[in-house]
Amino acid sequence: MLHDIGVFFGWILRAFVMSKTQSSWKTETHELFDGGCKVLRTNQNGDVYQLHVWVKTEGKLYRKSLRTKHLETALEKGKEEYINIMSLVNSGKKIFSDDFTTVAKRFLYWKNEGVKAGITGKSRLGTIKTHIQHMLSYLNTEMKVGDIHTGTFLGYYIWRKSGNSSVKAKNTSVTEGAISGEYSTIRLFIEYCYREGFTEVSADKIEIRRFDRVKLQTNVRRDTFTKEEWERLYKGMRSFCAKKNCKSEKEYYERQIFRNYILGLANTGMRTGELEQLQWGDIIDYRKTDNYGKKREIVYLQVRAATSKVRKDRRLFCRDSSCFRRTEEISINRDLDDLIFADYHGTRLSGRKKTAFWEQILDFCHIGTRDRNITYYSLRHFYVTQRWKGGVKLRDIANSCGTSIHQLEKTYYHLDEETLMDTALKDERRGKERKKAMLK
Repeated sequence: MLHDIGVFFGWILRAFVMSKTQSSWKTETHELFDGGCKVLRTNQNGDVYQLHVWVKTEGKLYRKSLRTKHLETALEKGKEEYINIMSLVNSGKKIFSDDFTTVAKRFLYWKNEGVKAGITGKSRLGTIKTHIQHMLSYLNTEMKVGDIHTGTFLGYYIWRKSGNSSVKAKNTSVTEGAISGEYSTIRLFIEYCYREGFTEVSADKIEIRRFDRVKLQTNVRRDTFTKEEWERLYKGMRSFCAKKNCKSEKEYYERQIFRNYILGLANTGMRTGELEQLQWGDIIDYRKTDNYGKKREIVYLQVRAATSKVRKDRRLFCRDSSCFRRTEEISINRDLDDLIFADYHGTRLSGRKKTAFWEQILDFCHIGTRDRNITYYSLRHFYVTQRWKGGVKLRDIANSCGTSIHQLEKTYYHLDEETLMDTALKDERRGKERKKAMLK
């Protein structure tokens, strides 16, 4: 009983002390909107008025200096600020912003949920994660997302080109195409933050470096194969992947898989992730066709929406069936849901093995990569280039590659210029060819 009485009086004493402390802390208080906000002075801020608003949705007290010693001005400013705050709260916006690292984790979690739902591909998620790491390396990770302004990323391009990112040791060779892709992810991140109410700056307001379109297209043209290089590559792979040049059955098996995988990319124009996830059940059929009097076999394939970057089903033909036929002969895993181009254990080709094989085969075939970004994706560029130059309609190439006509025009417009020039000079060039033939 005595203990309970002691506790009761102790509580009253603490409440009295706190009340007295608060009253001595606040020297003047004016309530607005039925106590929704308070304009006050404290003994710490002198005669300058402050605004206090309790934000129920976030369970935090919003404090801001009104930067005036005049009461009427402070009350007007307090009303305006309170109305702005309530407007944001009612529209679902956040008043208190989290730091970039915290929000980036939420963003990646959201994108990962998209992978589970089949909206985003796994390989695409991996790319996004790398882009976000670069972004966080550029920013002060303790910076609040609410502090984003239109010029936050204006210096990103120079920073990336100077090699300051901690994500990768050497960034000086990063291409403009790669930085352009990172900007796309940054816009996607800002769009997410704006939608979730973390920032008032929308993605379309973010200022970025404008890329030189001609330079970007020059990079695309440079970062693919010439016909002569392609011939050296597919012929060189025959020798490099021969059994006599392999140390074990496993190495021979995987070299053959990589060889046929490369040929598959060059003859379908598929994205790397799409071909890597292609299953035996995705082969619709093999067909015989007549190609200007020469008999050949082609393959009819389906790309499932779950494995496509654009999340749409499509069907296409592989121009040469040999890469699939050879893989079919040696494959250890042949069930309909097994991967066609899989490693020795039947799992998807690893990035490390792909990189090692690519570097070895380019070196073996004497294909230089200095000042060029020759990758597996260059085979898709090669496919589009050759089909366009071969007279295939732009719409047909776009449908086969699972992209838009606009994207092809934007990326390969230099080919259209070459086609127009060939059209303009066709009769003249044919005449010169006839004269050369007659002289021979």
